[in-house]
Amino acid sequence: MIPRANCGPGSLPETGLQGQVPLADRNSGRSKLGYRCNLELVGRYQGEGASWVNPFYRNCAYMATTLTGLLKRSPGVQVVDLADPARPRFAGRLTTASMLSPWESLKVNERRGLLGGVSGGAAVSGAFFEVYDLNNACASPELQNGIGNLSIPANVLGHEGGWSPDGMTYWAAGLALGILTAIDVSNPKLPHIVFVGSTGTFNHGFSFSKDGNRLYIARLSPAGVSIFDVSDIQRRAPVPTIRELGSVAWNTTGTGQMTIPVTWNEHPYLIVPDEFGTVRIIDISDESNPVIVRNLQLEIQLPANSTAASSDTKGTGLFAGYYSHYCTVDRQDDPTAIACGYFNSGIRVFGTTGPNDVREIAYYNPPAQTGKNVLLQGSEHANGLFGSSEYTAKLTADWCTSPPRFVGSDQLWATCQDNGVQVLRFTNGVYQKPSNTGDPATQSRDSDD
Repeated sequence: MIPRANCGPGSLPETGLQGQVPLADRNSGRSKLGYRCNLELVGRYQGEGASWVNPFYRNCAYMATTLTGLLKRSPGVQVVDLADPARPRFAGRLTTASMLSPWESLKVNERRGLLGGVSGGAAVSGAFFEVYDLNNACASPELQNGIGNLSIPANVLGHEGGWSPDGMTYWAAGLALGILTAIDVSNPKLPHIVFVGSTGTFNHGFSFSKDGNRLYIARLSPAGVSIFDVSDIQRRAPVPTIRELGSVAWNTTGTGQMTIPVTWNEHPYLIVPDEFGTVRIIDISDESNPVIVRNLQLEIQLPANSTAASSDTKGTGLFAGYYSHYCTVDRQDDPTAIACGYFNSGIRVFGTTGPNDVREIAYYNPPAQTGKNVLLQGSEHANGLFGSSEYTAKLTADWCTSPPRFVGSDQLWATCQDNGVQVLRFTNGVYQKPSNTGDPATQSRDSDD
């Protein structure tokens, strides 16, 4: 188990186990106050709630919404201006085809200032890919390619997506048949497909080595990670292929969600959340034989507490448990902090100097939006396929499924499905921004002047 955070003045700590929203708190309404430890709320834009993955760029947030909210007033991706973090404001929305349901494909490439996504989810799948330029003003994204420039589907049952580090290739990963599609975006106005193939498994989220030659892709079942050589696509070989170099699996009940490549002391690792489990750290120094070296378990995730976890989360949607989803780091090389979003357990921040030194330093589990399902038409939890499904989900705790972002010297920006975009500030001196912050994730807020 990860050591608990020591909560300083101004905190409103959890009342149960680490990461838990106890059934008593849910029934009494205590969970509507939320829980916080060494993090405080600066500002929030809730709107109608959010979907799975919602990226940030400069002083803007891009908050996707569910396709299935039948009473939704504001469809598509909501653009939120965070220039004044205490007063986030709605700046517009993106309603082109893929922006109506980008699922987990909505991603920003920091180097080129591009936002891209493919149509995803069960209701809309395939055919559509759009890219927006964010450089002139992040609050006014400029559509580059429109609909119809791709002659064949950009994905099959679209689910995940992401950029090569140089921003020249957008990759779409589909569930069906392990389809993987690479789209050349060297000219954003004329994107075109350069590769369609299969990983041979059910794909989930992924990342790349710094040179773009290695793909680290999470697998759904059996839960695990595979490493592929994708250098043919990166260098635009005439007849490109991908080659699996190695893989690791952990169980048949989990679901590998996404990957983050990091190094500590120049030694390479992957940080890998599990959508039905916990976060793992994997040593990839031998690409042919990746090795799990650490499981980052919260107390409520321990097997001994499984009965309490099931009782707490019954009726709250498909993801009725305390599971990890997306993580981020404050820098790729020698990260000093890892921030992860969870179903039911909120945003958790861990201080670290390496796999053998990970301890919790802060958390923020936002106020439960109990009884507000009708108002949160954009929230997947409140009105999506996996939230409400057969019965209306009980909103007794939030689903914080989107990757947080370290901003400036003391802020953490995050999006949760019911609470929307939230600007958080570290308190009690628990987090110090690393002095070497070349990674885009730790850059200070930029203006769009």
